[in-house]
Amino acid sequence: MPRVRASSPRDSAATSGGCPAAPTSLPEGEPDGPAPLDLTAERGDDEVASLADRAARRAELMLVAKRLKDQDRQADIDRIHAEFDANAAERAELLRQLNVLRDMAMEQLKHDDEILKKWITRI
Repeated sequence: MPRVRASSPRDSAATSGGCPAAPTSLPEGEPDGPAPLDLTAERGDDEVASLADRAARRAELMLVAKRLKDQDRQADIDRIHAEFDANAAERAELLRQLNVLRDMAMEQLKHDDEILKKWITRI
């Protein structure tokens, strides 16, 4: 059984005075099977170039988006490093102050011991 195809509404309105046209058979040379999977096989060089340009543009946009995401991630890592460095520096300063206070307390104990020894020798 031959395949039939309806004409476009514009063609049918022009030929039949506004009524849809009856289905017509396919013209000679048109394939009876499904459309080919490779759409570029039926396209011209300009369309293929346009598709390639669009694909290149999409790849470029994807790279830019990845770079932005990587920069955001690196900024977060840098912020965490800065916070860690600040906390480590603060802890080091507190430990230094603690050591200075401990040394001062030891010196005071030594001085108190000397005074106590002198007082005991006087008695």
